[in-house]
Amino acid sequence: MSCFKVLSLTIFVLLFLPLTVISEEKKKVNKLDEIVVTSTQTENTVIKTPSNISVINSEDIKAMDAKNMAEVIKKIPGVFYTNGSGLEPKLSLRGTHIGMSPGALVLINGIPMSLGKFGYTDYESIPIETIERIEIVKGPMSSIYGGNSARGVINIITKRNPEKIGGNISIAGGSNNDIRASILLQGTTEKLDFNFNVKKKEADGHRDDTYIDNSYINTELTYWLSDNTKIGTYLNYTDKERALSKALTESQRAETPTQSTDYSITRNKDIVSGFIFENRNNSYDFKSNIYYKYRDKYYQNYLKATKTPYKEDLIENVLGIRNIYTLKKQVFDKNNKLSIGFDYDYDDIDLETIKAAAKDATLPYTVKDTKKTGDFTSKKLGIFIQDEFSVLKDLTLTTAIRYDNFSFNNKAEYDFTQSGTYIYDTSPGFDRFNPRIALNYKFLDSSSIYSSYSQSYRSPSIYDYYASGTYSAKYSYTLKPEIYTQYELGLRFSLGKWLNTDVTVYHMEIDDMLDSAYESGTYQGKQNINEATMKGFELSVSGKSVDRINYSIAYTYTDAKYSKYFTTKSGDNINGNRVTKVPRHRVNFDLGFTLLNTKSGDLSWNINYIVQDEFPMDNVNSEYYKGYELVDSTIRFKNKTFEVFIGCQNIMDIDYDGYAYTSSGTNYYYPAAGRTYTAGVEYMF
Repeated sequence: MSCFKVLSLTIFVLLFLPLTVISEEKKKVNKLDEIVVTSTQTENTVIKTPSNISVINSEDIKAMDAKNMAEVIKKIPGVFYTNGSGLEPKLSLRGTHIGMSPGALVLINGIPMSLGKFGYTDYESIPIETIERIEIVKGPMSSIYGGNSARGVINIITKRNPEKIGGNISIAGGSNNDIRASILLQGTTEKLDFNFNVKKKEADGHRDDTYIDNSYINTELTYWLSDNTKIGTYLNYTDKERALSKALTESQRAETPTQSTDYSITRNKDIVSGFIFENRNNSYDFKSNIYYKYRDKYYQNYLKATKTPYKEDLIENVLGIRNIYTLKKQVFDKNNKLSIGFDYDYDDIDLETIKAAAKDATLPYTVKDTKKTGDFTSKKLGIFIQDEFSVLKDLTLTTAIRYDNFSFNNKAEYDFTQSGTYIYDTSPGFDRFNPRIALNYKFLDSSSIYSSYSQSYRSPSIYDYYASGTYSAKYSYTLKPEIYTQYELGLRFSLGKWLNTDVTVYHMEIDDMLDSAYESGTYQGKQNINEATMKGFELSVSGKSVDRINYSIAYTYTDAKYSKYFTTKSGDNINGNRVTKVPRHRVNFDLGFTLLNTKSGDLSWNINYIVQDEFPMDNVNSEYYKGYELVDSTIRFKNKTFEVFIGCQNIMDIDYDGYAYTSSGTNYYYPAAGRTYTAGVEYMF
């Protein structure tokens, strides 16, 4: 897809839509008045938020027929979506999710959702049926959230406080034996709010030997001690099994794109639980969140023995606490909010890895991989202070600084020192200060301009440490955190209900970036030896052009390049090359029509169009993956008691890949599904 075509489409849509609304009466919309909390951890309206923030509510989610949370978020500007297997989606905000490492910090009601040796978030485990809204802040947020937020924050707020006790029962199905069933019960009494959801999902992958079989239970209880004070509990239980296929070479893909040359099987049981105390009044707010997470995971890889088969058994326990106290008191007769907070996270992973004796799928697992076996722990302590001061009536200055201390204990069974020949630090640690300063000026009731400077870090994962242990001992280096620095400038405004716009430009630098190091073609492990610079432009436009037509447009331009002399395995210097798998241009266009509006119910039709530019498949930029365009459509009938929908994804049956890359001169592909269909019904009571 050429840059010209992408830009032409965006300009055409932006010029055309206002022509449909010249006669439309201008009315104030509620989008900019919506209360959000993610950017500062305090309550602000969108119009007063000092950073780019995207908000997706439950009605938006319902209109999409998204199968998981990642499919919901991929439509906003600055978000890149990949799904190599078709069953395990991943997200990258502003192109920062590089390699096998965590992406953005994902929270549910303040509880971090990441688990495992990579620190991934399982987007399938977050039932979209219980979501009230999602707030997404792109870019570094370590000044108040810590190191895991260097790549942005995705904050999920669940449904609560309906007017009466009720719920819904839904079932949906479609291509590839996709079956989803859900029961949601929620309500409120005089003192108690509750939310209970059970969900089952089964599906065959569109490729051979792949499937998913998941069960979820989510429950939330909130008891109001007074009008201002509440205590609550949250529980998310996941029982998940999936078989995922491996990549195909170009010839294999051309032969049979649905084949599975090899695959893996994962079974895991996850528990995410939390206890919440919150007190809000006119003079101060206080919120405390204590959480416990548990994972029991069994993993088998290379079950067709294209490489030596192995298995992993992982037990993980995580205990943490997050607190924030906000004093709301005028200073020099100016509104002021002073926040102080701290959080602590303890993560313990007990891992055992055992290989087969040879590259043969029939052999038992008998050879322990001692480098990947042991007890691995991390401890993270953070303290921050933030002030939001109204310099003028409509000009707010937000400043924040945070101190973090990280420590690791890598008790692998393997002796990386080789009996004292090398020096290997089994207990690395570091600390860091991260500042942020931001301005927001509301120059009209429905318009504001914002700017910010922020610095963040991303600490190495437990996997990063033990996977590079041999090399860091032999070559005498210790992994350090990556440093993220971002400058952001944005404008948001509204021209009545038909046009809500947010325009953002940013410049981000990543220093001490962890990357695979080579010396004369010999691998030397992951090291802090690379740098990258991300520059971008993001445009979000949405509104209701006439009573029965609504639209949203998300355009993303990303210029992501390596910015340091860096030599690859092949000896090429990639300084100035584009960062892998990040397209320059991406457009998402949603158009919704209300076809019928009667006493019996509403009939609506939604069309989604995505166009994406080409991207480099390797850091040498020797190969590029072609751009593509996709069209989805959903027709929905809804009244007070039931809802029916039918949808078609990839209507044009485009042949494309959910993920593609180049390694050692060979191109690898994960073919995506062709045209698929879904249908469902929901009963509300």
